[in-house]
Amino acid sequence: MKRKDLLKAAFDKPVTDAVPPGSPLAETARVPSGAIRAMGLSLNRIEANAALAETFAEQIARGEVVQELDPLLIEPSFVDDRIDRTSDPDFRQLVESIAASGQQVPILVRPHKGKPGYYQVAYGHRRWTACRELQRNVKALVRPLSDADLVIAQGKENAERRNLSFIERATFAAHLESQGFERSVIQSALAVHPAEMTRLLAIAREIPKSFIAAIGPAPRAGRPRWMELAALLADARARERLVAIIEEPAFRKVGSDTRFDLALTRLRATKAPADAPFTFRDAQGRAVGTAEPTAAGFRLLFDLKLAPGLDRYLLENLPALIAAYESP
Repeated sequence: MKRKDLLKAAFDKPVTDAVPPGSPLAETARVPSGAIRAMGLSLNRIEANAALAETFAEQIARGEVVQELDPLLIEPSFVDDRIDRTSDPDFRQLVESIAASGQQVPILVRPHKGKPGYYQVAYGHRRWTACRELQRNVKALVRPLSDADLVIAQGKENAERRNLSFIERATFAAHLESQGFERSVIQSALAVHPAEMTRLLAIAREIPKSFIAAIGPAPRAGRPRWMELAALLADARARERLVAIIEEPAFRKVGSDTRFDLALTRLRATKAPADAPFTFRDAQGRAVGTAEPTAAGFRLLFDLKLAPGLDRYLLENLPALIAAYESP
């Protein structure tokens, strides 16, 4: 039996039990004195407080208790999921809301693996950044998360609270893949099926990171338009044009969605004349053939019903045309 339990048992025991039968003290020792009763109550309170402290410690260990942490002791997740967290109007509204009404929803952190006494954010980066800007403690749940647990929590919280744009999801998936995470973990973090995961990773590889950073998250630009931009940028000349567009002062002054629209529209306009099919017409104005650029080169198509023998004529004269082209 523990020492405190022995003491408690002694003080809870009637005094008469400790007095020999027939003793003159037996009649006067039936009720414990006030001091003894008070000490027994104190022991009861100590025991209750110890049990409460033990329960509280268990809740903290499970991450069920909200704690207030110094934001300077917190670092972001090892995988970034946002292209720009602080420039959009929503973030300024968040800062103003926390300044006026306090932080209503706690963030989730884990003890930092490499820095004792520090923490790492799983989700709630924007709330943490806002509290850090306001120089106030941040409310947080602290849980011992594995790397996989952290990125899954990070991705799911984004999906439930503030959806990532298509390109942010693509870069997030690419970051996780570069960290060595299995496809199943990445799919769970982003809540996507395998085919969509393949498209996300393909776009992240095909569009240079510098272009994505310059354009920004572009929340209104969905998958089809990002795929179109990636197809346009397969041409090295288009990449050179986009570099020039990004360096224009007017490009930097507008929002992310407008930057995306400018880039896509300008690349479409500069590509269209060169890539538009050319139609061949005979003397009567009939369309007898077309010339179309392809990813691998150039293709000529002729309607031999309208221009019989044209194919043989071109083949016979093609060597002379090539020689004329190569001559100085």
